[in-house]
Parts: sequence; C-alpha cells; structure tokens
Amino acid sequence: MLFEINAPKCVSCLACVRVCPAGAVAVDGAAVSIVDGAGIRCGMCVPACPHGAIDSVGDLAAATALAARGTAVVILTVEAAAHFYPHAPEQVINACYQAGFRAVHHGVLGDELVAEEYVKLWADPDWGTLIRSTCPVIVETIRHEYPELVPYLAPVKTPIAAEAQYLKRMYGPDVPLVYAGVCLTDGVEDVDAAITFDELGRLLTARGVTVQEQSLFFERIPEERRRHLRTACGVPLAVLQGVRHARRGCRRFRGAHPHGPQGRRSGIRAGGRWRICGQAAVPSPKRHALNPPALLLVEDDPN
Repeated sequence: MLFEINAPKCVSCLACVRVCPAGAVAVDGAAVSIVDGAGIRCGMCVPACPHGAIDSVGDLAAATALAARGTAVVILTVEAAAHFYPHAPEQVINACYQAGFRAVHHGVLGDELVAEEYVKLWADPDWGTLIRSTCPVIVETIRHEYPELVPYLAPVKTPIAAEAQYLKRMYGPDVPLVYAGVCLTDGVEDVDAAITFDELGRLLTARGVTVQEQSLFFERIPEERRRHLRTACGVPLAVLQGVRHARRGCRRFRGAHPHGPQGRRSGIRAGGRWRICGQAAVPSPKRHALNPPALLLVEDDPN
C-alpha cells in the first residue's frame, strides 16, 4: 500500500510534515508530496491531515481481476466490522463470496500462529531483551533508523506473512491471496494484492455486489467458524432450521467433543453433544484447530 497526497484537497498546512517520524514529506513551495522510498508507511499522516488530503492506495485493479477469476482467497481483517458498520459482518462476508472470492479468512490465524512462536522464544533464557516483530512498521523503523536494535528483534514473521504462508499450504502454492485491511503488507511475498477497505467497497461495486442487499445470515459455511462466536452461530440459517434436536432459544449439534478448546470456552457438557444457546459457536474444522499445515514461521536471517 502507498500513501499519496490528493493535490486538490491539500492546502499546504504541513500537518503531515509535523507528524511524519521519517521526514518523508517533501515541500516545494505550495506543493506537498510523500517520498515513498523514504517513509516507513506508518500512516500517521492520514489522520493528522485535517482536510482528508492523504489517501491510502492499494492494488485495486489486481484484486478486482483476481476476484473475477473465482480462485482467489481474501484475508479480510477484523477491522472490517467497524468500517462497514452498520452492515453486519455476515453481509460483508457474503458480499465477498458473491464478488468471486472462493474463501474468506479473517486475519487472526496469523496472530495465533505467531503467538505460539513467541511462547517458544520466551521459554528460551538466552534471549533476554526481546522486541516483538508483529508490527511491520516497527520492524522497518528499527532496521532503517535504529540498526543497533536489530539483534533484539524477534526472528518471527509478521502475522500477515504467517497467515499467507498458512493459506498457501492449505489451498496450494498457486492460490492467489488478496489482503483487505489497514496494515502494511510490503515484503509479504505470498500476498498477491493488498487493498484498503474503501477499495474493497469499490471492488464489490465493480463486481455488481451491494453489501446491504446481502443476507444477514451466512449463505454458506464460512471457513473460519471459530471467529463467529457472536454472530448467528457461525452457520447458514438453513442449517440451523434443519436441525432436528432444537427448541426455542437453544439448539444442539451432535458430534462435538466436549473437552476441546472451544468446548471449554462455550461451556459444552460431556456426552459428545455441542450445545448452542443464543449465539454461541459450532465446532470448527479439525484441519484448522487440530492439524494446521507445517509452517516455518521463523525468519531465516532476522538481521
């Protein structure tokens, strides 16, 4: 993603100059521009501009083409719920399916995978002081501005890179990946296109899809049911209506293990029955929860 100044909106107030930690804003008379190679792409200039003259620019054309092919997987980060409000998360996900994406993930698998690596690092007494590398902006800042701190950077990939690698292992090395979110994705070789939420909205429009016209319930079983703990039980309405063992306000699904991690969180009782009351969750696929693909999350050369 890049940051560009919208010249017609810019009044040369220099608010962006004052907040840029990298000094990447160039001023030539009344003309203000961002020197891309000099910045760390932290995005601090965007909210600082009182005139909304700084735009985040992603790979919209590439993402639209990938969605049209019908083979791409989109990583839709959790901030999408706030951006598309008051539309429900289910509507946004259904819209992504309608636009042509074969699968929708939520940018949290990478967090979980990376967290596991940090637990291993913390158990190593030889590390001592450790700077986490989960934020790519921090990593770039240290590498360019404070090289003496590089040895203290955790040798772990960013969550975006970890999730992209995970999905490549899951769907195959040739699957196109589109990232829609607010975080920097530069250097993530497995991501084929990165777009902002505004650009995702334009992509949906270009594909003839309207979010508000989508169903409030999932029209297909989502890939990441674990992350829908508070929305319609994480399954399509037709599935809920077809359950035999049901009563008002409470439905039961047989076959869920009561002692699994989600079972403990949702208060499942023993007996092999998954109890759903109100808006709890259904069991997630074993391939996600129990048998993730083998990953190499540690960077080859952190320095």
